[in-house]
Amino acid sequence: MVEYLSFDINSAYQEIKERAEAAPVTNKEAWDEMVEDYIDEKLGVGEFDKDDNTEGMIEDLKNMWLEYEKNFNIR
Repeated sequence: MVEYLSFDINSAYQEIKERAEAAPVTNKEAWDEMVEDYIDEKLGVGEFDKDDNTEGMIEDLKNMWLEYEKNFNIR
């Protein structure tokens, strides 16, 4: 996992997880879309900069699907 100076993956995961539970998100494709929307939203409001490694952030958060799936009891 890549380290980021102003990005806390655990906080981002918690926020995405809350959104996903409310939706509810029940498959990997919907999770991936929610992750991408989250990063796009943060870029749009200036929380992330275009120079930040947002692709790495997206990849790391998408990889957290299994954690979400396990805790949300989707299977």
